Amino acid sequence: MSYQFELDKSNRSLRFPVILMAAIVCTVIAAYAFAACGDRSPDQARAGEPVGSKPSTTVPVSNVSTASTEKPALVINGPVTFEMADSAYREHRYDDATVLFKTYADGRSTNPWGFYMLGLSAWKSGDRVQAEGAFVHALTLDSTHVKSHLNLSRVLLESGQPDSALVHIEAAIALDSTSSEPLRLQGRAFEAQGKTDDAIVAYQRAIVKNDSDTWAMNNLGALYIRLERFEDAIGPLAHANEIEDKVATFHNNLGMALELTGRYEQSVEQYRAALAIEGTYGKAVSNLQRVELVKQDPSITPVDLKERSKQFQEQIAKW
Repeated sequence: MSYQFELDKSNRSLRFPVILMAAIVCTVIAAYAFAACGDRSPDQARAGEPVGSKPSTTVPVSNVSTASTEKPALVINGPVTFEMADSAYREHRYDDATVLFKTYADGRSTNPWGFYMLGLSAWKSGDRVQAEGAFVHALTLDSTHVKSHLNLSRVLLESGQPDSALVHIEAAIALDSTSSEPLRLQGRAFEAQGKTDDAIVAYQRAIVKNDSDTWAMNNLGALYIRLERFEDAIGPLAHANEIEDKVATFHNNLGMALELTGRYEQSVEQYRAALAIEGTYGKAVSNLQRVELVKQDPSITPVDLKERSKQFQEQIAKW
């Protein structure tokens, strides 16, 4: 349901009976444009040319086309090399990359890297079914391939299968004890299962493992917002923005935490910061439109975001 504020035309301030406050808070959270767990960053895990690869496979032009009708069909003249497919991926031509990596992988049926990159390409092009199959195939070839475990778990989470995702997340944790990434994904899976206390612990463990894991901080802050722990949300979100201030999602979610504590002027600053980074970011547009004309209650003290970030860092040392 869409929540719309009614503004007093004389002073642009909110007017509603106090008795409705609790219900309104719940409604507002439901109506907010969240961007909580978007650590959809497989680019960090792209492969290099596999060692000892087989000769490239030639594909007839007639067998290859792209899904989109708005661009010319992909034409392949000669062998498909890893560099050719990887170039399409790096250029964000994910449909083309999917076709190319499928051909590349089919010609190297014992090499998990080709299927891994096929999984990434298919996932980025929106084909979760093919992505899942490719990652599963990569793991049948190499059950210790951590990146396939992690990105398969992301696909499964997006498909609403947190139980299955946890199997691969736990495998990744067992295989790589140094990374915060599987712990962050474990937090997402626990959230999807409704185990919010376990999710908080998983995000905290991820941050202890890597005190620069801004996505774990973002996800922890967003979870606090869902749990109506608005003041608690400010610290991790402020620290995430302090470390990495060019991510629109982080500014948007910090804006929500500030708005829900009544700090409207500061929330407007964060929504505008998000839009300065990504001008078409719909979530920040919706949130800014809702709050930019709301008058700040002078009795509410602005929060020192640097101090909250510092306090959050002190908490990490105690976890």
